[in-house]
Amino acid sequence: MEKSPYSYLFPYEKVPIYSKIIIYGAGTLGQDYLHQMQLTNYCKVVAMADRNYQQYPPMIVPVIPPDQIHTFSFDYVVIALRMAAAYQEIRRVLEKEGVTTDKIICIFEREEKLPSVFLGQAYAGDDDLSIERLAFSRSPLSIAILSTGGFGDMVIQKRLVMEMIRLVPECLIDFYNIKALDFLQHLYADCKNVNQILPDLGSRYQQHHAQYALALTLEACHFIKVDTWKEDVFTTNCEGRYDEWIHCIQRLKAETVRENVNISTPVHLTMIRRAYQGLNAYSGFNYNGAFHIQDQKVNIPLDEAWKTKFDQLHLTTYITVNFGNGDCADHSKIAKSWSKERFECLLFLFKEKYSDIKVVQLGAKNSERLAGADRYLLGTDFRLSLYLLKYSLVHVDIEGGLVHIATQLGTKCIVLFGPTVREYYGYEQNINIQAGNCHNCWGLYSDVNRCARDLKESECMYAITPDMVMRHLEEYMDSILPEEVLDGR
Repeated sequence: MEKSPYSYLFPYEKVPIYSKIIIYGAGTLGQDYLHQMQLTNYCKVVAMADRNYQQYPPMIVPVIPPDQIHTFSFDYVVIALRMAAAYQEIRRVLEKEGVTTDKIICIFEREEKLPSVFLGQAYAGDDDLSIERLAFSRSPLSIAILSTGGFGDMVIQKRLVMEMIRLVPECLIDFYNIKALDFLQHLYADCKNVNQILPDLGSRYQQHHAQYALALTLEACHFIKVDTWKEDVFTTNCEGRYDEWIHCIQRLKAETVRENVNISTPVHLTMIRRAYQGLNAYSGFNYNGAFHIQDQKVNIPLDEAWKTKFDQLHLTTYITVNFGNGDCADHSKIAKSWSKERFECLLFLFKEKYSDIKVVQLGAKNSERLAGADRYLLGTDFRLSLYLLKYSLVHVDIEGGLVHIATQLGTKCIVLFGPTVREYYGYEQNINIQAGNCHNCWGLYSDVNRCARDLKESECMYAITPDMVMRHLEEYMDSILPEEVLDGR
């Protein structure tokens, strides 16, 4: 069922006229709200707040980090949010900035296509991108994909994209993404069907998607939204698997309506439903027969130029470990985190037994360093990280992007599962550790990154002890190390 053009209308009924407001969220919906205020002069927008404020070009109002909200004079903060999932986190951030509950305004599911809010034509005018270079100008079988989520989500999404290419080998694809452009460019370096990887801060995809034969939004939590579908174009131009392809899209659209799920649906509902069907994060994209994904295999290319940089590190026998997988919006640890103390205890146990094997810590640039690691390669270019993961004896981590990448590169992973559904995100070839009686709640509530029981340290992760992980790690290490290494330790 098509949404009303007013689905994402500014919440006029909750904000008094002529109020001074800050819009939280500078993406598509936030820009829509700002457009509406431009047209109606209903409220004065004093700023836009966004965690990714540095990624946005100059706008007609300041785009600020959330921790600067308290420096502005305002009556209300209007949250521009389609997904209920992030609301609780944002609310906590605002409360930390001194914004009281009565000044926080948010209404979900309200879309309005309006002119650009950017200064000049630097972004909206496409002066940096010739229309002739886009897929719809180069091929009748053009596909646009708005890709969201982290590196792990994009690895999983690639399996769906390769299935689409199998069905329509003549297609030409443009990707739109806000922040992982380099990674996507590299991830699809082996795919001749990919035409462009395009920066999109909210309006470019909306501006162009109707010109493609097919346009899809791939959400981080594995929802597919069909934004444009021109069956007649495929009828006229598609050779080979035409009937199967038409069936796929028609089934996808029908199943989306029948299942009645979208990005505002609690993620847990869809994951558990698919898990009961025997599906996983990859085959979950099948939408009850729309596609036919039966494996979890994705090729991740390696950039040979970075092999030399890897060799210069002089790493031979080593394991990799990643501590953390990001923070909540209020900077607290996400529910699936394993504590720093436990990671360090594990490294102590490991070095006590395997003193000659190096421990390399990977992760974000601002990750805390783990005592016991031999090398800290934090914030390393992902192209170098690929080699570090590929040649690691084993990678130890909580469920996250590096696990998905390492697994696809053929590296064994020891994965600590707590809130995340192991049956949905796990790989059979890995060592997937789960303990205790309380787990699998991720996505059960709108605040997806927090423990459903609101525990400071999730019981499911606390139940996994360093000794427990070490037993699995030791068993695997002893199975792969040469006897002379084991005899001399």
